[in-house]
Amino acid sequence: MDSSSSSSSSSIAPSSFHTLPSSPLPTTSPPHVLLLAFPSQGHVLALLSLAKLLASKGVVVTYVCAQHRISRLQRKYTHTASDLGPLIRLVGLPERVPLRDVGIDEGIGISEWLMEVAIDMKDQFVQLLQELQAGGAAPGAQAQDFAAPSSVVSDVFLPWVRDVAATSHLSHYVFFPCSASSLSVMLSLPLLISQGHVPLVSSAEPHLITLPGLSPFWNKDLPVFLHEKLKKPLQQAIFDSGFRLIEASTILINTTYEMETNAINYALQLKDNFHEVKRKVLSVGPVLPIQILNDLSFPHSQSGKQEHDIECLRWLSSKTARSVLYVSFGSIHIPSTEEIHELALGLEASSCAFLWVLRRPPCTSSSFPLSTLLPEGFQSRLNDRCFIVSPWAPQLLILSHPSVGGFLTHCGWNSILESISFGVPLIAYPQFAEQRLNCRMIVDQLRIGLELQKDENELILGRKQIERVIRLLMGGEEGVEVKKSCAQLKDVIRRSVKKGGSSYENLDAFVHEIFDSGSK
Repeated sequence: MDSSSSSSSSSIAPSSFHTLPSSPLPTTSPPHVLLLAFPSQGHVLALLSLAKLLASKGVVVTYVCAQHRISRLQRKYTHTASDLGPLIRLVGLPERVPLRDVGIDEGIGISEWLMEVAIDMKDQFVQLLQELQAGGAAPGAQAQDFAAPSSVVSDVFLPWVRDVAATSHLSHYVFFPCSASSLSVMLSLPLLISQGHVPLVSSAEPHLITLPGLSPFWNKDLPVFLHEKLKKPLQQAIFDSGFRLIEASTILINTTYEMETNAINYALQLKDNFHEVKRKVLSVGPVLPIQILNDLSFPHSQSGKQEHDIECLRWLSSKTARSVLYVSFGSIHIPSTEEIHELALGLEASSCAFLWVLRRPPCTSSSFPLSTLLPEGFQSRLNDRCFIVSPWAPQLLILSHPSVGGFLTHCGWNSILESISFGVPLIAYPQFAEQRLNCRMIVDQLRIGLELQKDENELILGRKQIERVIRLLMGGEEGVEVKKSCAQLKDVIRRSVKKGGSSYENLDAFVHEIFDSGSK
């Protein structure tokens, strides 16, 4: 987005909403649900997968997000009206918040901008909703194609949607795209504040925090957005989201009951000092592409893929089963040059083959040579033992490939669920948001991964530690146990999304509720 294109006007012409054309629907009128996504990469993709699941059960979905995300879905993920199907329509809300000096998904500095965009979406969403309720269609769609919406599902970090839904007489549901452990922490905000744990001050002595349903965790493992050092406006926005979440009557969560039973039960029972809440917490995850949930293999052929996707898959196919380590840190964390050097040298010393998604520093062009980030002679020394992709890679295709035997990850929740779904064990290297909490679950609770930790005297993670943990996962005894646990958990969550499984039944119950809401 060009920062000069922002507008101070609070009104939006109908033509400024961007939509994908929709195909004619059957003559009957299925219920129409609005899905409103927080404009961060992981949140956007999780909610889009939920949209597809709802559409597969006959629900009409209008998926709404900031325009730059809708454009990216079309451009990067080649979503068109035909492969989304006739029941899903994408609608983009133009950003009126200047982008300033950070780029989309380029480092942690983007977070404050994303929160500003999310707050600014309110007026535009209200106008869109008025148009939908008045005419039954968004700009660009035929009025007869979509009935007026009866329900709205919104991301947890869009707390203002609840009031809008109530004013518009819509049923409202909150989508929580992270783990039940993170949900429990968010619902415990009043308790954590009263006990002095939150906001976490930098000088606080290390101590354990105990919440029912969770394994004890260190105060340093609290989500980053609960730390004192976070900018006050951003922290206040997070706190507001947490307090409104406590009031929600129905929360859809992207996890599986069998994987986080205690945390979900705690979230169901939790009340605060001010609200008596009858809360439903429906675990409907993992919210992933339908192909995964139906146990279909992803095609690794060349059709419909970018050239660099084809090349990396071709390289993977030349490797033996479970021999390759996949390395990726998601859309927020971009390592420093020094971190990249240590990681590169640790990978080299491990003797393991690896596929590495290496992103360029912020504000550099696609012509910026990746070789300048790496140790001198690195790629020539490793030759065919490594494959480097930039800036993105087809993660699901990679994790589903039989050559991949491990995933060195930043511990983003979507990445964790995708990895478990294919039985790929993890090396945890948390960076941001709730990732330290996710790491504790991976390593201590589920025992499906090993953790990378800095030595006490290190400012950054050292190459020797990286080498040691990679060797343990890919060929050591600890790795054998972790792989066994991960394979077992894969079976558990795959069963949960099949007919009769907990996530399948919860999603089915939610769909029935939507149909009931639409018929009133």
